[in-house]
Amino acid sequence: MPERVNIEELYKAYSRMVYTIAYRIVKNKADAEDITQDVFIKLIQIQDSLRRQNLKTFIYKITVNKSIDRLRNKKMQTVKNEDIKEELPKKKDSNENNIILNLLMEKIDIEQRIPILLSEIGGFSYKEISEILETNIGTIKSRINRGINTLKQMAKEEIDDDVSEN
Repeated sequence: MPERVNIEELYKAYSRMVYTIAYRIVKNKADAEDITQDVFIKLIQIQDSLRRQNLKTFIYKITVNKSIDRLRNKKMQTVKNEDIKEELPKKKDSNENNIILNLLMEKIDIEQRIPILLSEIGGFSYKEISEILETNIGTIKSRINRGINTLKQMAKEEIDDDVSEN
């Protein structure tokens, strides 16, 4: 008989990252807390069928799906990503760059935001993202590449707009 997965250990190991991923998708603390709770309730409900292999990927898959469901229900689509900061104006302070980055991330399609988020914030490989989102690796690579290129272009336009204003 396979060893039963300890939910308390899973919570200690993954709750912070589940919350972070959820928050980065829904951009609301209360919603992220609810999603974190929902993920672990789901894990308790299916505890007997959980296996140690690919558990991390499975937990993040649940997190992403619950976050997307929350977005659909609330019709909100915002995410934050740190990957494009180098494209932002150097003269702006860090907080201003974070605000700009948040605004730029809101403008890209959620199908691009989530893979970027999982890659940059979650540290997942393309293969793991592919499993979480149930999408082939080529599509994941394409979405990340297009999303980053779009963010870079928008950041460049932000710089150009800022320079032309001065």
